[in-house]
Amino acid sequence: MNKQSLALLSSLLICGTVFSGCSSSKPEAVSKDSGASASAITKPVELSFYHNAGITEEQFQEQFGKYIQEKLPNVTVKFVPKDKSVSLAEMITSGTTKVDIFIDSIGQIGLKGSLIDIGLNQDLSDLVKKHNVDLNRFEPSTLDAIKVMGGLYGLPISNSAYVLMYNKDVFDKFGVAYPKDGMTWDEISEISRKLTRSDGGTQYVGYTTSINHYLRLNPLSLANVDAKTKTASLSTDAWKKLIQESILNPMSADGYKQVANELSKQWYKIPYIDEFSKNRTVGMFTFMYADYAWAKEMNWDVVSLPVFKDKPKQGSQAYPTYMFVTSTSEHKDEAMEVAKLFISDEYQTQFSKTGGITVLKNDAIKQVFGQETQMKDKNIKNAVFYNTAAPAAPKTRFDTYVEDAVKAQISSLLKGETDLNTALRTAEETVNKKIESENK
Repeated sequence: MNKQSLALLSSLLICGTVFSGCSSSKPEAVSKDSGASASAITKPVELSFYHNAGITEEQFQEQFGKYIQEKLPNVTVKFVPKDKSVSLAEMITSGTTKVDIFIDSIGQIGLKGSLIDIGLNQDLSDLVKKHNVDLNRFEPSTLDAIKVMGGLYGLPISNSAYVLMYNKDVFDKFGVAYPKDGMTWDEISEISRKLTRSDGGTQYVGYTTSINHYLRLNPLSLANVDAKTKTASLSTDAWKKLIQESILNPMSADGYKQVANELSKQWYKIPYIDEFSKNRTVGMFTFMYADYAWAKEMNWDVVSLPVFKDKPKQGSQAYPTYMFVTSTSEHKDEAMEVAKLFISDEYQTQFSKTGGITVLKNDAIKQVFGQETQMKDKNIKNAVFYNTAAPAAPKTRFDTYVEDAVKAQISSLLKGETDLNTALRTAEETVNKKIESENK
């Protein structure tokens, strides 16, 4: 697999965008710590792969297939495409489809139609021991994120984090100092108020976020839905703190009421990617780390996610992507050999150079992060690694109900049409009614 393929892989595993600016030299042989080599699989075997991100076969072969066949020539790689008209559960039940390795992110793995929901998950602890996989090599947060789902169902192969981007031109326009790594939400709120102003008939705002992603990875580790009771409990002090201090306070200046009115008919209701990168009327935007190809024409940089005063240096929850060996696979040992290819120091080092966040707690691998990307002159390494990951909260198939219900209330909150207590109570009632209806 060449560096460009590794870059494409890291982008899809993290956020669905594409890293660029990579050369085409090939990595060295797989390192000893992976335990995988050409002799690991001595007999021909066909393994079926399913990627829940819905990538094409060409993308899959470029990012995974070619590398697997280069390193493990006895493996024939079969790609199972995601079919929007037929669910994977239906394909498997019909007997027409087999999946040995399932690839998905922690943000999707608990949702409807994914691995756990359709019963393809199995705890890999015994296979991990059999194949001498040293779990101490991993960042604990990448393992904890899946363990809270009920077991070690997969091995992490990439990670991501929530960070704060900022438009230097907006800061320069209004003479405001750039944000720094390690700032608190109170400090970001103060900066946001300085940037929220009207100039030449254009309304600028200081801050916005991707609410769905932020709630999914929230730094207070609040579960959207209780995994046991299957209910949302949003009318709590912790939820009020999360929404008030890290969403409403940074968007409290008067200019937000006008913007919320203008965006009330749009799907996101508040400023989002277009307002930040195309209209360029937003000073700061918290979002998932990626290659930010959509911001390449901007004068931007990035810092670590702001923190709560009582939780210094605690960032967002980890957002790993995993390789899962399915419970129905007839080739579990061979599938584990494939997974081991992607967790070696050699592979993770090259992955890090091309902009992928390593899942290993190896400082040498972190040091080369982003060296072969167009972002090498940005503050990406500090932004990504400055904070420690918040404890993992379990994910459920109903999490998006909470994200959408809370997002629906933010516009009304910014316009002063409701208060936080009422908004969270309304969102909670909406979610629980929807869950109850679906369970029936």
